[in-house]
Amino acid sequence: MRTVSSFSGAVAGLATALLAGCSAQPPGDPAGGQMHVDSARSPAASTPAQINGRKVFLRENCYSCHGQIAQGGMCPNLRGREVDVDVVHEGTPTGMPNFRGRVTDQELDDIEAYLASLGTPNEPTFFHWWEAFPSQ
Repeated sequence: MRTVSSFSGAVAGLATALLAGCSAQPPGDPAGGQMHVDSARSPAASTPAQINGRKVFLRENCYSCHGQIAQGGMCPNLRGREVDVDVVHEGTPTGMPNFRGRVTDQELDDIEAYLASLGTPNEPTFFHWWEAFPSQ
């Protein structure tokens, strides 16, 4: 029986050591759940226009042809480019559908702001897919 009691003692010791490493608060999480953010390392804040532009880019499925981050794919790279309103409104004979009546002039301005933000510190990001779409 000595083997069983030695084994039980080892298990109890291991459990105690593991529990001692646990605390009510995760390491690095200061009391009260407040965290210090180093603004020198934090990205610049995205503007509402950039955020809305990304939402419209996703809502209208622009990414399906122009790439997830407008880097190009079947269709041209849009990063840093101005929005050609005529092309968006009228489409092209080579396959771009027209979006007349689907996007407003303000949304086109927002898409342009989003495209200009790509690759910069204030590029909008979404960590959850549902943040990319309006609630309605």
